[in-house]
Amino acid sequence: MSNQPVKRGYSAATLDYVGARYLGVAEEKCSYTSQEVRIPMRDGINLVADFYNPILPNDQEPAGLLMVQCCYGRGSGISFFNARIFAARGYRVLFVSTRGTYGSEGDFNPAVNEQNDSQDIVKWMRQQPWYPGTFATLGCSYLGYSQWALLRDPPEDCIAAVIPVALHDQAWHAWGTGSFRLDRATWSDLMSRIGDESGNFLTRLANLPGLSFLRSTELDEAAAGLPLEASLKNYFNDKAPWLFDYMDHPNVDDPYWAKRRQQIALEKVNIPILLISGWYDTFTTQTMHQYKHLSDRGVNVSLIVGPWTHPQGSGLRSMPEIMDFLAEHVAKTGKYGRSKARIFITGAEDWSSLPDWPPQVPSRTLYLQTNTGIGSEQPAQDAAPSSFVFDPRNPTPSIGGNQMATGGRVDDSAYGERSDVLAFTSEPLSQDLEVIGVPSVQLSHSSDPPFADLFLRLSEVNSKGVSHNITDMYQGLDPNRDMSQPLKLNLQACAHRFRAGTRIRLVVSGGSFPMYARNLGTAEDRVSSDRTVPQKHTVSLAKGVSQLILPVSHDGASVV
Repeated sequence: MSNQPVKRGYSAATLDYVGARYLGVAEEKCSYTSQEVRIPMRDGINLVADFYNPILPNDQEPAGLLMVQCCYGRGSGISFFNARIFAARGYRVLFVSTRGTYGSEGDFNPAVNEQNDSQDIVKWMRQQPWYPGTFATLGCSYLGYSQWALLRDPPEDCIAAVIPVALHDQAWHAWGTGSFRLDRATWSDLMSRIGDESGNFLTRLANLPGLSFLRSTELDEAAAGLPLEASLKNYFNDKAPWLFDYMDHPNVDDPYWAKRRQQIALEKVNIPILLISGWYDTFTTQTMHQYKHLSDRGVNVSLIVGPWTHPQGSGLRSMPEIMDFLAEHVAKTGKYGRSKARIFITGAEDWSSLPDWPPQVPSRTLYLQTNTGIGSEQPAQDAAPSSFVFDPRNPTPSIGGNQMATGGRVDDSAYGERSDVLAFTSEPLSQDLEVIGVPSVQLSHSSDPPFADLFLRLSEVNSKGVSHNITDMYQGLDPNRDMSQPLKLNLQACAHRFRAGTRIRLVVSGGSFPMYARNLGTAEDRVSSDRTVPQKHTVSLAKGVSQLILPVSHDGASVV
């Protein structure tokens, strides 16, 4: 080890106390010391970490050891959520800066070195006199990805993991829809500014995920330029080279992505895991996949999904549950005591405890109708189709949802007023209708030219005519598809109660920008071309071929 342990000061103790009260966790058990250490990697570079050690009476042992890998620094704010709040409750914490960030040597290359580095950290921990023989992992977002990278080859002495709002598959997130996800540029902008803990606080704050509304509009302007790749390169200059590697590898099965995909961890891990997500998180779909895969294997996995965005779901709203989980599986002093799946039902604005997710419920089929209606009756054989034109030069905007920076449940009424959107809307419901699970859409759809994308959104329209988003999906379409066959598309999972008097809305558009790189309407690469062709989308309605299928747990509603 290097340096000497430093006792917690008054200002840190005050922040710890106020922060813990805000998060609703139990009182502290102790103070702690922190000590900077250096951890050697197999290739000769050293990672820098802070080791937090609780100050306990002589007859008490620490509650356990937590290992956290973080690429966002080790300053006071982020260390509170990832280390100090736990150290003050008796846990030892090793808080490590990712390779190439905040004092750790080497170059930062996202998602490439975490597998080997995490194993080397574990090897080093085992050699320390304070190592208790077992450890757990912790951390949200990219910190959660680092956990999946470790669990690709699970150490026998890793006994539990807390993984909020995290992806395990970088390729799936970047290109899984067939279009490039542009929050990779927002995140890369943050990571291109990595360095020491000095510098203007607001500058760093403005680039934290979820708070990028504080930054300048230069990146947004660059993302709007064509060709997209050239415009972003002009903005980044020589920074964030990985972003352009991502853009140049649109095939998720390309060998380039192999090290960046940790699906194998879901096949091999067999320890208690707590997964946390939000209905408006950037990685909700991946968290749901993680839960389903682990649950089907019989792994001891628990799931919490709240009405949260990415920052809210990171643990800010679920720290008491995290503490209870650690008390059972690490400290061995308590019980988690909650259902396997704890789900927030929007609309009802209440939590539901479920034995599993998604629940087995019946489905309700509604039909898209002429004059952009939705109802229980099938349209006639001669029902006229509906159509719209998507213009890549004036793309349909992203409004709320699962965006990194400006996501959430928002007023998306603007979609109903745009000419490049079809907003199929029901009559007011006569009774409550609770949708819980994975809604799907069968769509008889064609486009001219065949190069096109689809954005679908389920929303609720209240009695005042104001629409709010519930869930959505995006899909780049195969230009060689058989347009005579209906598309079958799953939206992201949701849990929402439509109250009596509200209306169901299905939004259909050809894009969602800047959440996804727009389809240019040509056979040319969407990130390297600047040639655009407007795309006419046509949705056939005859005899109910286009449908909205809802999984419902409470169905007393009449939809005409």
